[in-house]
Amino acid sequence: AGGFAPLLGKAFTEIAAASLSMHKSQGVGSPPRRGERKEYFKLLAGPPMTNGLFDGVDTTWKRVPNATDIGNQVQQLIANFSPVNPAASVPKLLELRKALTAVDNDWAVSKRAEVDGLIASCAALYMESSTALAAVSPGQLLPIKFDAINRSSVPIKLISVHAPVSGETLRIDAPLARDQFLTKDLGPTLPANMVYSQPYWLRKTPTVGLFTVDDQQLIGLAENPPAFPIEATLDIAGQEIRYLIDTFFRGVDPIAGEVHELLAVTPPVFANLPSSAFVFADEKARPIVVEITSSTAAVQGSARLDAPAGWQVTPKSVPVDLKVPNEKMFAEFSVTPPGRAGDGTLRAVVSTGGKEFSFSREQIAYPHIGVHILMPAAEARVVRAEIRKTGQQIGYLPGAGDDIPQCLQQIGYSVKVLEPADVMPENLARFDAVVLGIRAYNTQNRIADLQRKLLDYVQAGGVVVAQYNTTADVKTKDIGPYPLEISRDRVTDESAEVRILAPDHPVLTRPNKITAEDFKGWVQERGLYFPNKWDPRWTAILSSNDPGEKPMDGGLLVAK
Repeated sequence: AGGFAPLLGKAFTEIAAASLSMHKSQGVGSPPRRGERKEYFKLLAGPPMTNGLFDGVDTTWKRVPNATDIGNQVQQLIANFSPVNPAASVPKLLELRKALTAVDNDWAVSKRAEVDGLIASCAALYMESSTALAAVSPGQLLPIKFDAINRSSVPIKLISVHAPVSGETLRIDAPLARDQFLTKDLGPTLPANMVYSQPYWLRKTPTVGLFTVDDQQLIGLAENPPAFPIEATLDIAGQEIRYLIDTFFRGVDPIAGEVHELLAVTPPVFANLPSSAFVFADEKARPIVVEITSSTAAVQGSARLDAPAGWQVTPKSVPVDLKVPNEKMFAEFSVTPPGRAGDGTLRAVVSTGGKEFSFSREQIAYPHIGVHILMPAAEARVVRAEIRKTGQQIGYLPGAGDDIPQCLQQIGYSVKVLEPADVMPENLARFDAVVLGIRAYNTQNRIADLQRKLLDYVQAGGVVVAQYNTTADVKTKDIGPYPLEISRDRVTDESAEVRILAPDHPVLTRPNKITAEDFKGWVQERGLYFPNKWDPRWTAILSSNDPGEKPMDGGLLVAK
């Protein structure tokens, strides 16, 4: 490994490092390695290789019937290509395209599409379909601006533009003179039954490890096909070629300049609940505020909360009057749980224009992937649980990010999010417990100093709860009051048996009794980065393991 690719200007190890560094959420940024690097390959089956991994593998056009001459044309094009005059290759590319059309083979169809792209690139042909709307709803008018420019001497004529989704066609029959910008306005209407831009694998509720996709042609695509493509038909030096162009939102940012975003097809209104779950520890009513947002137009109607049997919601509905797109309002409801334990689904519904909508909106936006809109159901789980609690004040020192403060607040605790400067003996004394966020030992640069103060708080009668940490970039070797070592051990099976090692330990018996039943319905892995060595003064509470693996007893350790 480590070979250099002259056309790319990079070594393959540099490309690999850049690829690994794109795993942003995993925090595995990698520096590039340059120069020779050994990789080992063991041949298990097949003929031996002498020169490389592709020995004996035919990657030429000889493997395609009646296509030998195509390979010769390709080699001639490559040999004669001029970077300073790419348009000179267009005539030969058109000949190659004609030859590919005569070959009845899937590869030929795929390669002809690639040649069409090369023709446009070499002819410096630019086409764009844009709109000033970031989102549009089924049944609405979509104003589109179609632009085209030919920046070469290749004779090109724009015959027509067609919207396959709605069926409109605009006949143009205009030559694209060199460096002369052509603009046409289109106003198609989206079909009333058009599918929303929810990622195709999320349109139906998934089961454990399995997504349901009706259209098998979509499987394997990294994202949805273009929401509203425009098909441009051109005559390029005597050959008719069609190009499919995605319609995107085009805007201008005062700092970044021109901004492109995927066009989103959405419902006209969204309803966002403040949490994915609400836990009621008693029979008291609780206010739940729903954020209502108009997406693509003004919205007048009403909002309501549908609750499980036995739960009460007041008022029955709240008027909705949003006069422009992207306007927000907040609808407050009072939810009263039943007297006994149980759970169910709470659903937010907005009625407008004789239709009901129950979608929430989540936006994912990063420079390397752009803006994506998710539209999950506007639902949350509601749980009535018999919970006894001791204490009231909880301090929380953040780590890499979790929902612990909100969860504790839901069952009645008062939670104070701590800055490092807040971790002082006189301040900690007022807390019944202090919780460290996930990976606090990886993310808090002052954790070694903070831990000394936290242990002083423990010696004075306090309680500190630390969550999981990883082995990478631990800020201190001494985690906790007594020695322990974090490993990379994990239990990946979310349904793996959880065994209670110390059933009579106070951490499992008060103020609420915890048994193996409480671990049913667990989501994702049981745990990871388990301690695998610890001082005898630690007590192991839980044990679990994947099928066929050794027991992991370090999932929960307690010490005084």
